[in-house]
Amino acid sequence: MIVELIIILFLGFCFSYPFFLFLTPQNKIEENFFHFNLGLSIIVGSLGLLILFYINYFSLNNTFDILTQVNFLFIFVIILLSIITWYYWNKQYPQNLIFCVSFLGLLTLVYHFYYDTFLFTFFNLINLASSLIGTLSLSSVIFSMILGHWYLNIPNLPISLIKKSVLILNILLIIRFVLNIIIIGFENVESTVYGNINFLDYLKSFEGIFLWIGILFGIVGAIIINVLTIKTIKLHSIQSATGLLYVNLVMILIGEMIFKYYVLSKNILL
Repeated sequence: MIVELIIILFLGFCFSYPFFLFLTPQNKIEENFFHFNLGLSIIVGSLGLLILFYINYFSLNNTFDILTQVNFLFIFVIILLSIITWYYWNKQYPQNLIFCVSFLGLLTLVYHFYYDTFLFTFFNLINLASSLIGTLSLSSVIFSMILGHWYLNIPNLPISLIKKSVLILNILLIIRFVLNIIIIGFENVESTVYGNINFLDYLKSFEGIFLWIGILFGIVGAIIINVLTIKTIKLHSIQSATGLLYVNLVMILIGEMIFKYYVLSKNILL
């Protein structure tokens, strides 16, 4: 279960992270910023793909058939991102192409890990949206943190870039919080102990108690820290804001690990 959790976090980061490169116009920041961020995304995704490879290998008693056991779209998207990074190393990056490739990878991730929820009902779509926004939130806070460090390399970088990045992170967290309220208020879940019960009753049980950690730390606490980060940026204290983003990264990561654990172990999306 821990291995599957690492895979979904790594691949989710790889395919959602490049979306945030749209927040940094290339005429306002050096191309090295794109080199570093795409390289980071590719390395993390490749590690997740390597772990997935070994899981498939050992689950088949040391036999391996790449045509059936590894989703080729994962490999294709990571290789394509690598080719884009190599080809455009000294050129303007094609942000629209990066967006399309990353979106394809995200769709593949949804199909691979969330296929049990592919009945297109209203609440299933809300659950799926909430989980995907959580993945985007994790990528967003890492992106904002790296962008904060970039101000040390480029002193005259407009403060509006990190302000916009942190604001988008706040919007993602608020949207997820609203979706979670809808899920908790109106949905039922299947408990191994109590059967089909209301989500709120499930949160009161021992089986669902760890979800409170994800909600309070990964969403509510993250929103509070992010509001403080926005206020710190308004004071033009980028280094202090970056420090707060480090704290927020830990909180959001803890929340995402708990939420994704419930997705993999109990098929509960929140």
